[in-house]
Amino acid sequence: MKIEHVDIWRLEIPLTTPYRLAFGPVTHYDTIIVDIIGDDGERGFGEATLLTGYTDETIDDGYALATQIGSELPGSASATARARMRALGARAPFVATAFHTALDMTAMHPVLRQRDARRVPMLALLQGNDEAELRDNFERLFADGYRTVKVKVGFDVDGDARHIAAVQRVVSGRAAIRIDANQGYTTDNAIALVRQVDPAGIELFEQPCAAGDWDAHRAVAIEAALRDLPLMLDESIYDIADIERAADERASAFIKVKLMKFVGIDALSAAIARIRSLGMQPVLGNGVATDLGCWMEACVATSCIDNAGEMNGFLKAREMLFTEPLVVDKGAIVIPVEVPALDIDALERFARDRASFRARAAR
Repeated sequence: MKIEHVDIWRLEIPLTTPYRLAFGPVTHYDTIIVDIIGDDGERGFGEATLLTGYTDETIDDGYALATQIGSELPGSASATARARMRALGARAPFVATAFHTALDMTAMHPVLRQRDARRVPMLALLQGNDEAELRDNFERLFADGYRTVKVKVGFDVDGDARHIAAVQRVVSGRAAIRIDANQGYTTDNAIALVRQVDPAGIELFEQPCAAGDWDAHRAVAIEAALRDLPLMLDESIYDIADIERAADERASAFIKVKLMKFVGIDALSAAIARIRSLGMQPVLGNGVATDLGCWMEACVATSCIDNAGEMNGFLKAREMLFTEPLVVDKGAIVIPVEVPALDIDALERFARDRASFRARAAR
């Protein structure tokens, strides 16, 4: 396939409620959408939602890079463009993923072809300012079919410990609990939390310390193992080398992966296989993504993930970007048989900028 047309959209998508993280509340998504059309009418799209703390890439630099690439691709072969994106992934994986997954879709990657409406169970974010609010929110989520919940911590050790205990009382063994610190603790604080927390009902403790601090990961993992509290790394993991390092240093029992870090569908699937081969458990999903990325991750999950998916970012957005919104039923994404289509009206509503490039103009 030759690339005929590339559209680059810069979107600002408001969330229904602020998403509270250790490094600050998120009120909207800064998203880049890449829409590619081939010379025989093949079409595919990809997403990069950039959030400081998850990636060093910024929305301003990312959009500038995306428009530069978009201007250069028309007229080139899709295989050449894929190779270029794999090389780019070493320094700008989110932007590279937006292009590569769009190219995966133009070729209708087998993972994206669903023969029936498969279901992917998801976790739900459990929030509340006090135990009564936590109870009300959990009962609603439980009634909706969710059997895994995530709790955000990383703010204050003593307050976080009390919050986790309240969640455990509310959940009362009816769902698995994942605790996510989003790099919010020092080594000492992470260990202090581990020593305070009762591991009962807790599936895993996610990314307590800074992404690049492997000494901290190792120290916390040792303490967590003594308490039977499995550790998971997320922000620390960008490629196979990071996965292998986590295994070598015994820094994690679980590894979370996201499509936006691994550039393409095949690379993501290979990363999941490598996690398993090294004796760790993979978790998949992006909680800060639109329905584009979440749909692709859910398609991957159908064949190689056996725990609750974290591809729930689309539920935080005020509006989806597909003409037919993704359906969630009994706590699971229902993957449509028909390949989704972009809602251009929605893109235009949230657009902050747009650039279009065609092969005839590039020549």
